[in-house]
Amino acid sequence: MMNFIAWLKTGFGKLVLATAGLLLLSTFGFYWLELNEGSNGGISNAFWWSIVTLTTVGYGDLVPATVPGRILGALVMISGIGLVTSLTGNMASMLVEQKAKKRKGLLTVKISDHVIILGWNDYAYGLVESLLKQTLIKTFNLVIVCEVTEQQRDEIAFKLELGDKLHFVHGSICKASVIARANPEFAKTVYVLCQDNLESKEADQQAIYAVLALRTMSPKVPIYAEIAKYENKEHLRRAGANEILVRGEISARMMGMMGINPSILSFFRNLLGIGNTGRLTFKPCSAEDKLKNWGELCLKTRQSEGTLPVAACKLGKNISLQDVMDESSALDQFIMELFENSGHPTALGLQGPEVKMNPPDSEPMAQYDALLIISAEGEADHD
Repeated sequence: MMNFIAWLKTGFGKLVLATAGLLLLSTFGFYWLELNEGSNGGISNAFWWSIVTLTTVGYGDLVPATVPGRILGALVMISGIGLVTSLTGNMASMLVEQKAKKRKGLLTVKISDHVIILGWNDYAYGLVESLLKQTLIKTFNLVIVCEVTEQQRDEIAFKLELGDKLHFVHGSICKASVIARANPEFAKTVYVLCQDNLESKEADQQAIYAVLALRTMSPKVPIYAEIAKYENKEHLRRAGANEILVRGEISARMMGMMGINPSILSFFRNLLGIGNTGRLTFKPCSAEDKLKNWGELCLKTRQSEGTLPVAACKLGKNISLQDVMDESSALDQFIMELFENSGHPTALGLQGPEVKMNPPDSEPMAQYDALLIISAEGEADHD
């Protein structure tokens, strides 16, 4: 109610009130002067005449026959020219302003099941490209939260070519009020990246603050973070990040392996989807798959799909105290009652995921949720 009253006090609200008041007065005025005893009598006809006259359309199906009615019509037309023009002008201005605010990242994003990237660097283009290869473009929505110039923002939008699927939120990633505009509570995944425009120490500090803020607003959303310094990895994990990648950690190992055999680099490039041959993909296990062991499932997948399973996965799941406490233990029941009576949450966070590379052929698949497979050469990406 208070918001509505505040809106009425704005310039646009006053114009709407003035237009509604004029429409109401002209309706009853025309009805009283012209239609009260006529064959076209009816308040609906008077209302129709008021709208047509106010907007200066003038269909001519109803016209005033008396001098007072014509004077009323002239006043309504003169007033309508100014009011309707001002009203439409204000509406156009508001739409342009909304578009400008959206482009600048000043609006709250109102979507769900979206991907959020906090921070930006040159490697983020590869992240988005990889996400697009694994996701249907029609269901993909990306929100980028960062502090960049308007020119940089336009350059990012141009390179990504996502159109209306791309949203910006302008501001520091360590501020909860900024992150809240990205609607993290309904996000699918959140990535926290090192920011190129900051020193390593400050970039890691902002990443830690961002994860802490995210965990307060959205305890269950998966958070994957990148940091610059290895010593900050544990701090980020305690803040609530599910998985953490130290910048340069994997590339350093890759360069070491290249010294043994240069072809290893080519293999991993293809595996990550950078090359032209089969890449690593994720495939959920069906009920039929879980009835087999690893050897049988590998043989079936290889023969029917031409793909090569390389690992079995247990997906991460949110666990609580109830999952780890023994119901038959009096001490565990006492601890649970203490938590419940004090109002403290019993959630312990996300457990897993677990990956087992090339398990024995006899390994039963009933305990696993998905496979990591190398796709067949020439297999099409998602559109």
